[in-house]
Amino acid sequence: MAWTGFWGLPAGLLLLLPLLQPQPLTEGPLVFVAVVFRHGDRAPLASYPTDPHKEAIAAVWPRGLGQLTGEGVRQQLELGRFLRSRYEAFLSPEYRREEVYVRSTDFDRTLESAQANLAGLFPEAAPGRPEAAWRPIPVHTVPITEDKLLRFPMRSCPRYHELLREATEAAEYQTALEGWTDFLTHLENVTGLLLVGEPLRRAWKVLDTLICQQAHGLPLPSWASPKVLRTLAQISALDIGAHVGPPRAAEKAQLTGGILLDAILANFSRAQHLGLPLKMVMYSAHDSTLLALQGALGLYDGHTPPYAACLGFEFRRCLGDPDEDAGNVTISLFYRNDSTGLPLPLSLPGCPGACPLARFRQLTAPARPPAHGVPCHGSHEPATPAATVVPLLAGAVAVLTALSVGLGLLAWRPSCLRAWGGPV
Repeated sequence: MAWTGFWGLPAGLLLLLPLLQPQPLTEGPLVFVAVVFRHGDRAPLASYPTDPHKEAIAAVWPRGLGQLTGEGVRQQLELGRFLRSRYEAFLSPEYRREEVYVRSTDFDRTLESAQANLAGLFPEAAPGRPEAAWRPIPVHTVPITEDKLLRFPMRSCPRYHELLREATEAAEYQTALEGWTDFLTHLENVTGLLLVGEPLRRAWKVLDTLICQQAHGLPLPSWASPKVLRTLAQISALDIGAHVGPPRAAEKAQLTGGILLDAILANFSRAQHLGLPLKMVMYSAHDSTLLALQGALGLYDGHTPPYAACLGFEFRRCLGDPDEDAGNVTISLFYRNDSTGLPLPLSLPGCPGACPLARFRQLTAPARPPAHGVPCHGSHEPATPAATVVPLLAGAVAVLTALSVGLGLLAWRPSCLRAWGGPV
């Protein structure tokens, strides 16, 4: 399915954006970093009625469906070590709570991924440390039903469902769906699933189960040929595109990934204006989180982020002018989706290379929630007000506490996103 980003750039051009020339890392000192990463390898989220391996679930995945695996732990350890090598000169050698804040969704696999990542990032949390030297590092979260920042989908936003319905009723989407009618009928027959109502979402779940089983050495049923897997991947891409792409991609982003993007910018500004020692904010989440954020940045390329994929924001201060508001801060983006290679430098559409902060804000403004909030209860109802920023308390300790409470909540707006299989 061909579509354009909300800046009007064709998808083919967006695919080329990560391949721009590497960004120089010596333009000025690093002052702030935000990283958003997907959890590591996990067991499948579900089975299907004719699954030949459903009786072996307890043996293959003893911790249960949807849980982080040993391979997932290893992937996050490796990601943490990558972050340590990249920021060796920026972060303190050991964890300092005033420098690093970690937020996760309230799922076992993301909480465990955050802990494993931190074990790679900080030596005192590393596995194998003597008992007296080992120190756990806190990971913050909120209940799933209250997570307005990292958990997509949220199911309480009628306006988002209006936008999604507009996308799925478009001629291009319907034509693609009609082309898969015979395939989906065949999939019903071989899986025992009833693909009615949300056929693409349920087809995605079949793909997820097959991929997880294949990755762990289980033979796939005879009907699950490479061609079937490719078709399932195309179906998944169509569904994701409807969620984060046109039409009205910017308005969708305001209700999903734009919230997180706004929070990252707000946390940087607040830390700088208050002179706080905060250096890094880490978010442990899902592929749906990264997809929504990529959509808000205009960088979704039709591919699902793999396990332990990491999208990073690096804020640097240009030399010679200490005034952040004068436009001397730049933002560089990187995307690490392969542990065997270097991360890909990304460029925001319309701003090649390291982007001046003021320009970055200007370009992303259509995808970020406006200060007055956005309507979430229908196109004819008033906007829901933005959440009030946590009041600043007197004293450095009180300010740090207020910031730590607000790190995941700044720039919150009503958010929702229909599941393309739920948080995965």
